[in-house]
Amino acid sequence: MRREHPKGFTLIELLIVVAIIAILAAIAVPNFLEAQTRSRVSRVVSDMRTFATAIEAYTVDYNATPRMTHTTFHPVDRELFPASEHPGGVFGVMNPILSTPIAYITDVFRKDPFTAESGTGIRLDEQLFTYHDLATYQDRNPTSAFWAASTDFYGNWRLGSVGPDRTFAHGFSLSAQLVYDPTNGTLSLGNIWRSPKNSGIQPPVGTLLGAH
Repeated sequence: MRREHPKGFTLIELLIVVAIIAILAAIAVPNFLEAQTRSRVSRVVSDMRTFATAIEAYTVDYNATPRMTHTTFHPVDRELFPASEHPGGVFGVMNPILSTPIAYITDVFRKDPFTAESGTGIRLDEQLFTYHDLATYQDRNPTSAFWAASTDFYGNWRLGSVGPDRTFAHGFSLSAQLVYDPTNGTLSLGNIWRSPKNSGIQPPVGTLLGAH
């Protein structure tokens, strides 16, 4: 008795299966990336909330906003970030005074979830959360249009993430002050900022940290 072998797939059937898989992938991959971005935004917001609580607790205890790390203005910071490792200097990140002697937060040098990988030419304040002690530097730079306007707009401090576009300064009107808005698209331009206030006239661009 002759046995019939099971029939295999035809070329047309295989092409149809491949096309269906490709369509499903085209739908699933963007949704997966969107979900990843939304998850990172949520993590940034959560981390900033933790930082803000620590900053306000420190401010209540010491009646002063915790200062940012600045290797030019504060020689003690050069011990943490020697010029041999950071030839351009370091500023615009949180200072360890927020973790010692009292641990208002355990990890002051927390990495920004949207940061570029560390490497040559990438500033430390773009690898970590950006932190600016605005009121103090307004006093140190009384002729700067940026610091006075920033303090008026943001309050005594601001904390920032480079956001989903992974770019700090955007090279046009609002530059670093451009605020990320997910309603413009999950991957839209802008930084994620947190501060005690957010109102008034945006600080000018191109003066000190206004463009960076």
